[in-house]
Amino acid sequence: MEKFISSAEFLLSVKCDVLVVGASAAGLMAAISAASEGVSVILLDKNLDGLDHLANTLFEGMAARSKIQVEDCYLQKELEGMRIISPSGCGVTIPAKGYFIDRQKFDDRYKHIAENAGVTLLCGEAHSAKLDGNRRTVALDEDEIDARVVIDASGIGATIARQAGLLTMRHPEDIAWAMEAVFEHPGIGEELFFQYWIGSMAPGWKATFSPAGGDKATLGVFVRRHGPNVQPFFQRVLKYFKAYKAAEYNDIEHMKILSVKRGGDPICVLPGEMVSDSLLVTGGAAGQSGLAYGMRAGSICGTVAAEAVAANDVSRHFLSEYERRWRSEFYWEYRMGRSSLETLRELPDREIDRLCMGLSGKKILFGGSFLKKAVLSGARISLVRPWIIFDLMRNLAKG
Repeated sequence: MEKFISSAEFLLSVKCDVLVVGASAAGLMAAISAASEGVSVILLDKNLDGLDHLANTLFEGMAARSKIQVEDCYLQKELEGMRIISPSGCGVTIPAKGYFIDRQKFDDRYKHIAENAGVTLLCGEAHSAKLDGNRRTVALDEDEIDARVVIDASGIGATIARQAGLLTMRHPEDIAWAMEAVFEHPGIGEELFFQYWIGSMAPGWKATFSPAGGDKATLGVFVRRHGPNVQPFFQRVLKYFKAYKAAEYNDIEHMKILSVKRGGDPICVLPGEMVSDSLLVTGGAAGQSGLAYGMRAGSICGTVAAEAVAANDVSRHFLSEYERRWRSEFYWEYRMGRSSLETLRELPDREIDRLCMGLSGKKILFGGSFLKKAVLSGARISLVRPWIIFDLMRNLAKG
C-alpha cells in the first residue's frame, strides 16, 4: 500500500525538480515519466488516498496509440465494440475491442508505479504557483514547495495555469458536463457492446451505457452548451433507457442505482496555451480529452520537463518542445474530433436517424492510422449523406 505524506508532515519549505499538481491519469503519467528520467518529482493532490475519477473505459486502438498496456489488475470487462444509436433507436455497430476498467484499481496501480519510480506522493492542495526567477514557489495551506518546473494536471479547473494567465482551452464553453450513475440489475453487465445514444437527448455529445460485468453497468450523459447542471438530461435518458431495455430485462424499471458522479469532459474545447516559464499544463487542464490520450500527453509532458531540468533551461522557449511533440501526434485528430462533434450538434434528430439508417449494416472502420480512418470513414458517410462532408469541412476550417 502506498504511503501518502500529508502537507502537515512536510517541511515548511522543500525543493524538487518537478512538481505535478493533480493525480489525474495525465498527472500520474507526467510524474512517472519525469521520475524515470532521473529528476526529483513530487505529485501533489488533495485527495490522493481517495481519487474519484469519472472515466472508466478504454479502447484497444487508443490504448495502443498511447502506448498503454491494459493490465488484469484493473480490467473489469472486455467488450467487442460499440453501438451508435440514433434518436429513433437505429443502431450502427462498430467492432473495436474495448475495456471497462475499475478506475479505483487503475489509479492505485499507477500511484504504485509512480512511487516505485521514485515519486513522492503528497496530500495537499496548491493555492498558487508564483514565478521566482527560473523556479516556481507553490503555496499550500501552511507550507510551500520550490520547483524548477510545475505541471498543472488538475483537471478542467486548471487553477495554477489560469492564475499564470494561460488560456488553456480555445473553446471552454464546449466542456461537456457529465452525470454518470453506477447501477445494478441481474445480468445487465454481461452485454458485449458499449452503447452511445446521440441526438437531442444529450445535446452536443452523447448518452452512454457501459456494461461492467455481472450485474453492474454505468449509464451517463455528456451535454454541451447547457451548463453544468445536466440532471434533467440524465433523467430523460434514464427513462428512455428503461423503455429501450424493457424487452430484454425483467423489471428493469426498478434497477438499483448504487452511486452517481458528476464532472466535465473537455472533449470539444481544443487545447490552447500549454506552456509558460517553469510551467506546463497537461490532461484535462489543457483540454486534452480522453483517458488514453491524456496519459500520452502526460508522458510527453513529464519527459520534456525532465529534459528542461537536465539542460538547466526551464524557459518557455525550451518547454515549448512539449507542445511541438504533442501537436505532431494529436493536433489534427483533435481538430477533426471537434469538427465532427460540431457537425453532430447542428444536426436535427431526423437527420441523425437518416444517417444511422444509411450506415446500419455497413462496415465502419475504427482501426488503422488517423489519416486512413478519416479518409475511409468520410468516404462512407459521403455515400449516405453527401452534404455532411461540406459541414465537416466548414467546421474544421472554423477550428
